[in-house]
Amino acid sequence: MQAVTFRPIRVTRFSHNIVEQIKTLVFSTRLEPGARLPSEKEFAQQFHVSRITVRDALRVLESQGLIQVRVGAGGGTFVAEPNSQVVSESLTTMLRLQKTHPRELAEARMIVETNIAALAAERATAADLKLLEESIDAARQGQAAGDPNFTPYSVSFHVALARAAKNSVLLFTVNSFRSLFYEVLEKLIPDPEMAAKAIEDHHRILQAVRARDADHARDLMRAHLRYFQARASKIELPLT
Repeated sequence: MQAVTFRPIRVTRFSHNIVEQIKTLVFSTRLEPGARLPSEKEFAQQFHVSRITVRDALRVLESQGLIQVRVGAGGGTFVAEPNSQVVSESLTTMLRLQKTHPRELAEARMIVETNIAALAAERATAADLKLLEESIDAARQGQAAGDPNFTPYSVSFHVALARAAKNSVLLFTVNSFRSLFYEVLEKLIPDPEMAAKAIEDHHRILQAVRARDADHARDLMRAHLRYFQARASKIELPLT
C-alpha cells in the first residue's frame, strides 16, 4: 500500500476534518479495503489533536461503514470492505422515522423497478438468469411444501433482478427499502392467491428478460407492481 500522511488540523471542527481527510483517502482508493489505519496515538500526533477527538472521528467513520474496528490478536482499525447494508439500514431508519406509508413505497417501486426490469433484459448475464430461475424454483418449492413465509422468495427475486440490471445505484436503491418491502409483504401475506400470482408474474418477467425484450419486461413489471400497489394502499398505518 502506498504510504499516506495526514495534515495537522488548524480549524475548530477537529473531528469533522479528521473524518473528511480519511474519507477522501478511502474514496480515492489511496486507502484500500483491508488497509490498517494508524493507532489513536499515531493519529493524534499526525493531526495535532487529542486522542479523544480522534476517537470521536473514528466512531463517526465506523457508524458510516467506512472503517472496521477489530479486537484481539491482530486487531486494530481497518478500512472496511464495501458494504451497502450499513447505509441501507440508515436510510431505512430515516424512512421509518418519517412514518413512510406503504403507498409511498409502492410508488417508489413503480418508478424504480419497472426500469430495472428493462435494464435487466438488456444486460443480464447467464449467471443472472440462473439466479433468477433458482429464485422462482425456490418459491415454487416453498409453496408446494406449504411454506407460509413467501416474503423472502419474493424479495430475493427483486434483488436478483436489480443485480442483473448492472447499475449499482439502482441496486442500492432496492436494497435500501428492502426491509420496508419485507414489512409490507408480511402484512399482506400469508395470502395464497397473492403468492401464486407473484410466482407466475416473476416467471413471465424472467421469460421477457431472457428474450431480451426490454419493453415487455417493463410492462410486465408495471402490471406486477400495480397489483402490489393496490394491495399496499389498503394498509392504513405507516411503516413502524
